[in-house]
Amino acid sequence: MRSPDGADKALEFLSRLAREFSAVLSLDHLVTQILESLREAAAFDSCMIGLIDGRDADLLTIVGATGLCAYARDGSVRHGHGPLWAAIDARMPLNIPDIQADPRARGQGGQTGSALYAPLVAGDHAIGAICVQRLEVGAFAASDVDLVALLCTYLASLFETAHAHERVAALAFADALTDLPNRRAFLDRLGVELLRGRRTGRPLSLAMVDVDHFKAINDRYGHAAGDAALRHVAQTLKQGTRGYDMVARYGGDEFVLLFPDTPRQIAEAIRKRFREIPGAGTSGDVPTRLVLSWGIASCPEDGTAGDVLLRVTDARLYEMKGAR
Repeated sequence: MRSPDGADKALEFLSRLAREFSAVLSLDHLVTQILESLREAAAFDSCMIGLIDGRDADLLTIVGATGLCAYARDGSVRHGHGPLWAAIDARMPLNIPDIQADPRARGQGGQTGSALYAPLVAGDHAIGAICVQRLEVGAFAASDVDLVALLCTYLASLFETAHAHERVAALAFADALTDLPNRRAFLDRLGVELLRGRRTGRPLSLAMVDVDHFKAINDRYGHAAGDAALRHVAQTLKQGTRGYDMVARYGGDEFVLLFPDTPRQIAEAIRKRFREIPGAGTSGDVPTRLVLSWGIASCPEDGTAGDVLLRVTDARLYEMKGAR
């Protein structure tokens, strides 16, 4: 069992949230900060946050996970399965003293000893749940349950605020043609990830990508086909990257990709998968093959400022185009 000092640290975490995050409007940023703070200030060994999908009320998406349950990030859980949903349905915390022995958590514990699941309830409706874990069996006392329940009440309102902001901001931060985030959204996210990287020491990579001979596509097939090709590239890149990566349209036929917590060699491996992609169709009315040029930069090797990294990606993009 943890000492009372653990509860003191958790209370300090709640105070920190009130001071620092009351104005946080980015959901990704909010999730990242909460997970980092939970582990540092509240002494939990693993943490996980699941939010109910706005388009499917029976689907819980894991929007953030750290520690031994980091593997679950970007996964999803159907209603009726697992203790996260059990806590949501009961509208009250669920304390599992021995996660290895409890059938409700079968296959979800890894090396974890005990876990506490608590619903995120905003107003009269549940929006998700949080799981916190410790390595020891029986590590959560009644005071921990009360504390996490209080914490979730506050966090639910923050998540609701972030969701509302993102719904409004989506119109200003989305590219109308490709449905991707636009340059402004990318630069905002890049700034957030660079700040996080400075705190954690984790690497970050980004890439600039364009479609080779795009003007020739417009000239030969027409602008409608050119637009279709850009939409096809956008969706191919988005579907082929990880859920926490970011793909955005930078302008014209240029796209930018952001790879948090990713060294250059992994970004290069992703690039190799998308050197060339099939076109959106096979008829003579659209191109059947699209070739992409890439420029990749990584932090901290190539710089630690966003404008510096973008200049490096741009230069390397044109190096690749010129080498052909």
